[in-house]
Amino acid sequence: MLKANPGAGLDGRDERLLNWISKSGLVALISDNVAVEAHPSRPCTEDLCASLPLHAHCLFKLGVYLGEIWLLSELADWLRANRRSRFLLTAPPLRLPGAVGSPANAIATV
Repeated sequence: MLKANPGAGLDGRDERLLNWISKSGLVALISDNVAVEAHPSRPCTEDLCASLPLHAHCLFKLGVYLGEIWLLSELADWLRANRRSRFLLTAPPLRLPGAVGSPANAIATV
């Protein structure tokens, strides 16, 4: 049985988080760990629930891209050192016919 690590991912059943994502206008949600969303998630209190509610909300409802295992420390260090918080991120996917995911080839323009 998988054990959840509460510090490793977001709680996909947190309505405040889902509302913030919906209202923020963000295009992508990325993390530098192996899971944007904690899995398994908290138990469902309704009759029918997604096993990965944050994924369902972002990918299927809003079209928000999710990215995991991104090396963000160099970018974070540069932003902190230069007192910046905004940047342009481009991450064209590799063309992999039949694949369900793609390694990102990310470039941050600051």
